[in-house]
Amino acid sequence: MNIPFDATNVLLETDRLTLRPFEEADLQDFYEYASVPGVGEMAGWPHHTSIEDSKVILDIFLEQKNVFAIFHKADKKIIGSVGLHNHHTWVEDDERFNHLRCKEVGYVLSKAYWGLGLVPEAVKAIIEYGFDTLGLEAFTCCHFLENSQSRRVIEKCGFVFVKEDKYYSKQMDKHYDDMAYILLKDGMKANPLAGYYSGYDEQGRLETRHGRVEFLTTMRYVEKYLTPGAKVMEIGAGTGRYSRVIADMGYEVESVELFKHNIDIFKENLKPTQKINITQGNALDLSDFADGSFDVTLLLGPMYHLYTPDDKKMAISEALRVTKPGGIVFVAYCISDSTLVNVGFMRPDIFSIADYIARGKIDPVTFDTTSTPEDIFEMARKEDIDALMQGFEVNRLHYVATDLFTHYMRDVIDAMEKETFDLYLKYHFSVCERSDMVGITNHSLDVFRKS
Repeated sequence: MNIPFDATNVLLETDRLTLRPFEEADLQDFYEYASVPGVGEMAGWPHHTSIEDSKVILDIFLEQKNVFAIFHKADKKIIGSVGLHNHHTWVEDDERFNHLRCKEVGYVLSKAYWGLGLVPEAVKAIIEYGFDTLGLEAFTCCHFLENSQSRRVIEKCGFVFVKEDKYYSKQMDKHYDDMAYILLKDGMKANPLAGYYSGYDEQGRLETRHGRVEFLTTMRYVEKYLTPGAKVMEIGAGTGRYSRVIADMGYEVESVELFKHNIDIFKENLKPTQKINITQGNALDLSDFADGSFDVTLLLGPMYHLYTPDDKKMAISEALRVTKPGGIVFVAYCISDSTLVNVGFMRPDIFSIADYIARGKIDPVTFDTTSTPEDIFEMARKEDIDALMQGFEVNRLHYVATDLFTHYMRDVIDAMEKETFDLYLKYHFSVCERSDMVGITNHSLDVFRKS
């Protein structure tokens, strides 16, 4: 639900910035940054070639009154803009969110000030104002697929990815792959995990080219152990990406999922030919299912969000209990070192390792991580997984790095031609179990047989 917004008389302060309505006197500063090649193009408009171009747009800002000028306090000049746009957005056509009081936030920053964390500073001020003063319930934000800088800003501000859309820029006469995100107020505060999945498109993630590496690798191992007539259970089935593919292969699948939001999407995508029974339930309590019921059991999501040793052991115990003797269990994990390197060191504007050390979340000597529900994801290392599995009567068959290098080169993977991607997959499959390499993966898969 889009609501009107007027920035007149609104003044927002941050440590380094003042956000205020544009004025006619801002024209020269506006032209200075808008005329630099690459600035406007990142947002879908051509850089200005004359001060007259800038005046036309400035007049629109003054008329519409929904865009703030970003004033740099130290340099005493306008260096960009951040707006709460009134136009029709994707969220108004999405039944999950179109009842919410929502605004889309957009921003542009002078190229001379990139990389200083100024846009997140401005956007967070807008978010606070929107939630606390305007009574908004959600914000949306988008970036073009190739604009990784904007993606980092959006992620740092707490938005979660929803879907990939299409955007046509009349000014550029160009079609863009547009990545859509949402930030929910109440859902994120009441239950961080529920809030995360209410706005996250897990199915869409697995359908991106880089996400398909993890999906195809996991299915490669699942298919190895699917025998004719096998009974399959997926615990923490999400929106059913794996369950539905297995059902399409002719198997009956029992799917258990914690969140109704995911179940609704799962059911919407079900085909009449797919023999899947969907139950709302918890990985820690599968008491509705008898011992030894399934030949293959998948636990591909719950371990991402279990934070105590007791809960982790309970999830493994329940998965083993419902599995037949000799049956195969697949358990997926998020691996910590990939996050430390790919986000903490490579994208420190999103994730500050020093801050997490100060908060006691990262050990300053071993760099082992500790998570709580507010962090959403629980991270592990292989030695943690080995320790967890001690005492269980199982025989490990495979320990697989399901995405390995992929997380470090997502943009490269997504841009690959089919032939190159196929070759990359062939390479990935050949090395994904190498013990000297599995530690750097973002996701891992532990495959074992119940004794």
